[in-house]
Amino acid sequence: MEEEKIFEKRWQLASTEQKARYYNLISSYPTIDWTFKEKKYLLWLCQLDIDTFETFEVILSKVKQNNNKRANL
Repeated sequence: MEEEKIFEKRWQLASTEQKARYYNLISSYPTIDWTFKEKKYLLWLCQLDIDTFETFEVILSKVKQNNNKRANL
C-alpha cells in the first residue's frame, strides 16, 4: 500500500509530458502486470531528461528484441 501512495503522489506532481511518456512506455509492454513499486520507478524514469529517457527506450527495445529471438529458438 505504501508503494501505491508514493506512486499516486508522484503521479500528481508529474507533468503532462511525463505522463505521456509513462503511458507510452507502459503500453509498449501490455502483457506485463506492473507492481506499484515498478510503476513508481517507471514514472521516475519518465521524469528524466528526454535524451536519457530515449536512451532507456532504446535499451528496452534491444532487450525485448533479444527476448523475442530467444523465444523463437
